[in-house]
Amino acid sequence: MRRREEEILEAVKHLSDETDAFSKPQMMVIGGYALRAFIPFSRFTRDCDFAVKKKNGWGIDFLKKILPDGFSVEHEEKRGSYGFMRCIKFLRHEKNRIKVSIDFMEGEIRGREEKDVIVIDKKMIKRREFVELVIGGEGVRIPVPCYTDYFIMKVVSCRASDIRDVAAMVLERGIPESLDERVKEVLPHPEIFGAQLNRIISEIKKKTFLNSWRGIFGTKKYSEGDRKKVLKILEKNEIL
Repeated sequence: MRRREEEILEAVKHLSDETDAFSKPQMMVIGGYALRAFIPFSRFTRDCDFAVKKKNGWGIDFLKKILPDGFSVEHEEKRGSYGFMRCIKFLRHEKNRIKVSIDFMEGEIRGREEKDVIVIDKKMIKRREFVELVIGGEGVRIPVPCYTDYFIMKVVSCRASDIRDVAAMVLERGIPESLDERVKEVLPHPEIFGAQLNRIISEIKKKTFLNSWRGIFGTKKYSEGDRKKVLKILEKNEIL
């Protein structure tokens, strides 16, 4: 974990230098690393994910030319308003071979299902926040989405780790402001938000949730009272 994070740290610093502090093209860190801007805990994440604003041409074509040393393109696709590129690097750590990956999502962030689409619009880029996050034991300044946009990303993704992330975010920060309006702006299929939120509530209701919630962050801080508090907040707010 430490070796992988050190490599991600160097990659992030390199990309910042080569893109004029993530402005050419305009981009921001999302996924597990961005979570560190919103809660006091960090969790292990294999990938570093970037959302890239779509303009004329493809930003990922430029990013391909400035990849950090040792990274190569494993997968690339371009479809209309959406582009994706996964870049990987293999490291040696003692006798182990470690894979480090960086994902770039341009124009849209897409999930596993056809309707799981979030548009990376001008407002999302304008409202991004530059924060100093600790990666690999060192502070680095990177842009992350505003809380509302990041919350939407996590709910739409709705993997097991995302559900635990949402619970931690709600406990720390509550429900974002202007959520209903923003969902309609960035989701071509806004109905999926309510459906995914119901899945999240159902999972948090399970008695086994508390142990998995503590486990993913490696803490005993979360309590049964915290689990119930998150449920109450989610259920009393009629989101969509």
